[in-house]
Order: sequence, then C-alpha cells, then structure tokens
Amino acid sequence: MKVILLLLTVFFTIMAVSSCTNDEGEDLEILTPEEQEEQLEAKAMK
Repeated sequence: MKVILLLLTVFFTIMAVSSCTNDEGEDLEILTPEEQEEQLEAKAMK
C-alpha cells in the first residue's frame, strides 16, 4: 500500500512540474525590475 501511494505521489509531482515548464522549448525570459514594472503598468492601463 505504501508503494502504491509513493508511486501516485511521484506521478502527480512529475505531472505538476511538467505542466509548469515551458513546452515550446524557448529560453526563459529574464526581466529586470524596471521591465517588470513597465509590464505591470501596461497591464494596469488596459
């Protein structure tokens, strides 16, 4: 029973991590704090 629960936990963990990753394989976009503020302001104006 413990083995089944462990396998289920591992399965759901893998599913959660894989759904959070970028599926398109593009590089991660690293924003500076100034760029983040600009994007937030742009969203607020819409």
